[in-house]
Amino acid sequence: MRCVSSWAAACPISAVAERFRISEATVRRYDQAVLEHDLPEPCLDGIDALLVDEKSVRKGHGYVTVVINARTGELLHMDEGKKKESLVSFFDKLTMEQKSSIKAVCIDRNGAYRSAIEEQIPQAEIVHDRFHLIMNLNAAVDEIRRAEWRKANKEDRRVIKGNRFLILAGRENLSGDGKRRLDALVALNTNLTNAYLLKEDFRSIYQAARTPKDAEMRLRDWVAAAVASGLQRISLFARILLKSKDCFTAYFKHRITSGPIEAFNNQIARLIHRSCGVSNLDYLFLKMRAQSLQQN
Repeated sequence: MRCVSSWAAACPISAVAERFRISEATVRRYDQAVLEHDLPEPCLDGIDALLVDEKSVRKGHGYVTVVINARTGELLHMDEGKKKESLVSFFDKLTMEQKSSIKAVCIDRNGAYRSAIEEQIPQAEIVHDRFHLIMNLNAAVDEIRRAEWRKANKEDRRVIKGNRFLILAGRENLSGDGKRRLDALVALNTNLTNAYLLKEDFRSIYQAARTPKDAEMRLRDWVAAAVASGLQRISLFARILLKSKDCFTAYFKHRITSGPIEAFNNQIARLIHRSCGVSNLDYLFLKMRAQSLQQN
C-alpha cells in the first residue's frame, strides 16, 4: 500500500494502476489511506495572515474554497462551494485564541468571503489583492480600447486590434520595439493615451507607497485624475475602489497578495488533469496538503 502511494505522489494514477496491475480506484484508496495516516493535522495556532480564494474543480461550476497560511503556504482548509458557508466552516475549526491571532486576510472582492471574515474575525484587516485589482483595471482599459477600435478608421483599427498586449502589459516588460509600438498606439487618440497612463499610474502606487497613509494619499490623487479623465469605465472602478480604500491600503501594512494561492490553484489544476478528474474532495485536500508541506 505504501509503495503504491509513493508512486502516486509522482505519477499519474493511470500509470500507477498499470504498474501494479490494480484498478485506479484501488490506487486512490491506498494513497488516501496512507496520506490520512501520515499527514499531521493543519497547524492552526499563531496564524498571522490568511489567503482565501475559490477554485473550479469540476465542469459545470463545481468550486471549492481554499484557505492557506499566507506566511508559510500551508494548506489549511478546502470546502465545497464558494459561498460564505464554505469559509465559515474553516473558522468553526478555530478556537477564540486562534481566531484572535489572525491580523489580515487577502481576498479578491468576493462579498461572500468578506461577510464571513467580518463576522468571524472582526479584528482582522481585509486586504484586496493587488493582482486582482490590476486585472480589474486592465479589463476597464481593454474595454476602452475596444470602444476606440469601433470608432477608428480602417488603418487605425489594424493598429489597435493587433496590439492589445502592448497596452495591458507593464512597460518594463516590453522590448525596445514593443515600447516604440506602444507609443505609436497610445498616440492614436486621447482616450487611449489617458487610459494607458492611468493604468500605469495606478500600478506605480504599489512601487512608490511605503505606508498605508502614503498609499491613501496617492490613491486619492489617482481617483481624482481618473474621474477627471471622463473615462466612465475607469471612473467607476476608481469610485468603487475609494469606497473600500481601507482594503486597498491594508496591503501596504501586511504586504500579502494572492500570488501564492493562485500558484497553488494552478497546482490543483495540474493534479486534477493528471488524475483525469477528482470526485473525492477529501482525497484532493490530502494530496494538495501533502504538496504544500513539501514546499515548506
